[in-house]
Amino acid sequence: MISADDQKYFILIAQPSSLGFLIPGQICHIHKTLYEGRQKRNDTILPVTLIGKAYEIELEADLLRPLSRGEAELLLALEKNSERIMALADKEALVTSLALSKDSQVYVEFNNEWLTGVIRYIGRIASCIGDPIAGVFFGVELQGEDKGKGKNDGTFLSKTYFRCARNSAIFAPFTRVKPMDSKTPMSPKTSTEILKSGDRVAFFDEEAHHGMVMDIVDDKGIKMVLISTDKDEEGKLGGVKQVPLDYVIKEELLNKDETEKMEISQNPEIGDVVDSTEMTVGSLVKVIYNGPVYGIIRWIGYLPDLPEKRAGLELENDCGVSDGALNGERYFRCPPKCGLFVKLSSCKPDDRFSVSKETTFNGNYDNDVANPCVEEENVPPISSEDVLKRLTGRMKGVQGHCNSCYMDSALFSLFSCSSVLDSLLFKSTKKEDKPIQNTLLKEIVNPLRKHGFVREKSVMKLRQLLQKRSRCSTYTTDEKDPEEFLTLIMQEVLSLDPPLKLWNQSGNKGKVQTSYYYQIFMDYNHNLVLPTVQQLLEHSFYSNGLKLAEVPACLILTMPRSGKSFKMFPKIIPSTELDITGLLSHGSFSPTSSVSQTQHITASSGLS
Repeated sequence: MISADDQKYFILIAQPSSLGFLIPGQICHIHKTLYEGRQKRNDTILPVTLIGKAYEIELEADLLRPLSRGEAELLLALEKNSERIMALADKEALVTSLALSKDSQVYVEFNNEWLTGVIRYIGRIASCIGDPIAGVFFGVELQGEDKGKGKNDGTFLSKTYFRCARNSAIFAPFTRVKPMDSKTPMSPKTSTEILKSGDRVAFFDEEAHHGMVMDIVDDKGIKMVLISTDKDEEGKLGGVKQVPLDYVIKEELLNKDETEKMEISQNPEIGDVVDSTEMTVGSLVKVIYNGPVYGIIRWIGYLPDLPEKRAGLELENDCGVSDGALNGERYFRCPPKCGLFVKLSSCKPDDRFSVSKETTFNGNYDNDVANPCVEEENVPPISSEDVLKRLTGRMKGVQGHCNSCYMDSALFSLFSCSSVLDSLLFKSTKKEDKPIQNTLLKEIVNPLRKHGFVREKSVMKLRQLLQKRSRCSTYTTDEKDPEEFLTLIMQEVLSLDPPLKLWNQSGNKGKVQTSYYYQIFMDYNHNLVLPTVQQLLEHSFYSNGLKLAEVPACLILTMPRSGKSFKMFPKIIPSTELDITGLLSHGSFSPTSSVSQTQHITASSGLS
């Protein structure tokens, strides 16, 4: 049994870029001795265990905020991770709740109504098998006129924690419990706000201060304005301040002579609110910041004291305000003055990629012109002499969009510099499948080879056609394995014969299996550190008892992978030529295969 007092607790405050399944608000822990050892070594990576999970995971310390055991137990009582992030911003409520004790008189919220009561129980109401702590709830007995407005009699899930009259008890997390001596909570008032995000404002205490509105929130019935200030109390470059709405006025309403010159805020709130459901880390976006600016999302998460999800941008030019740090906390890294933090909803897709079909391409992407949607002229593969010129620089390759990386990398590998599969682009096919073939040729392969770039709309069109063809409703939204795409388009759409024939030496002796590709599988006991594709292929064949039944005309390889949370190799060295002599079965051996085979090799996605 893990001792709760021997653990150090944290809450995840930002989503790791490489671990998409983790969500800000999750609670984790690490043994204090291990934590102290890492601190002494100035290690920025912590091996923590998530509450509710049985495995350990390594996270950057910058993504974690320390919690006391009491704070962690209070936050665990909140069911949603987003609620924990919101509650974390109210430090005073956490401190006040930790000071509550049995028999304290409180208000408790139930069915959108604040009722009076007395605390009769403080503790967990659920088991914590395998975890050192569990959520702490407050059991409140309703008093006076509020008796009978509750939910039970002090019993929860057949276990009695205290006894009271029927329907006079409520079990609630700390966010729904307030001490009686505090200001009675009120229902939020609805009003038409005269301020909006992005407005320049001034507020007053002993003197005038200036800043930019980030958000307007309700704090116990009082409208509060979150302001990114130009300067803090010490005259330094500003931070975030929460000010009552009544104390805030638009700058334009002040005398112009009293308005100080605007300085760059560390956390500007800019741009119009748009649908941000498709915005992810890596998305190319545009925001309005002294005019339109462009960048890439490097971080998405919640900032302290700010309820709405934010995005950390790395801008193309040094017109930002930071290097990925904010108020002493680092969220990502980028060159100085290229970092900018904004509301995620303020981000719009980079409109430089959204041009009409009539747009002509002049070979200069710096003028915000993308390649045309359709290239009718058939284009040969990019030669080795033109690779650097055609495929390096900004706006090159296949533009990613909405979990398309599996298809983007596969299309790039198959067609950018190789013609071995060009036959499927011109092969006669069924009338209903002709749009798929035309889209692949004219809107993806030809533009990729001619301009070195393919717009996301072209790939999305292909995904939509494949979704309709396969009757799979998630083809345009979810990430798929490269094998699923290859099998669908090669076998079902274009009816190609499998180019790969494998012979299993250990099982099904004498039986040859056919395939369109070969997935390299690796056991976890290998001793390879920085392998080449040649080493991986040989290791996989030998360990699985496989041989090539004949020399393949085309060998498509997909690299080993073990899910998003684990990388088998940090890097894999490409092999431009493979020697398959030792992989051939005895019956397929010939003088031409006794030397290095210069077959067409395509390494598809999955290099992690």
